[in-house]
Amino acid sequence: MGTRFVDVPADAILGELRAIASAVQGKRGYSSEGVAGREIVFDIGPPGGVAVVRVYTSLALGEDAVRDCGEDAVRLVLGAVMPSDTGLRFKPLGESRRIYRTAPKGTADERVAVFMKRLRDAIREFYAMALRVPSCPSCGGPLVRRESRDGRAFLGCARYPVCRGTRPA
Repeated sequence: MGTRFVDVPADAILGELRAIASAVQGKRGYSSEGVAGREIVFDIGPPGGVAVVRVYTSLALGEDAVRDCGEDAVRLVLGAVMPSDTGLRFKPLGESRRIYRTAPKGTADERVAVFMKRLRDAIREFYAMALRVPSCPSCGGPLVRRESRDGRAFLGCARYPVCRGTRPA
């Protein structure tokens, strides 16, 4: 890996994300750890919220460090976990951000610490966005910004067409 990128050990990133998930659960929020493809992912959501922060770790199941693939690092996506015909599925609600594995010069531990702080700060920011996602008046699912045929903005249920709940924007 190039010198500007930080090698992030699996135990560092998993330990940090598990600590965040535990803190969220301690406040009656939602968290889960799973695998999407081969990648370990975490879902973290506020208590009573309809949206979650999905954290794609860039860590393949069974590996000891995040994968070496250029600038890719950790990706955060604001979304919702919703029922589908095959069980639960994650539906993005629009917001996404990559947290690049870069850090200033220093020891390996210092560089990992800088990266982890940036990751924590970004998760906090996305968690705050998840708190602000309104719920559908019909089914309680998340509302997303939509546009009518005549160009007017409104909030519509992310479960459309199953639910047709709306609210003015």
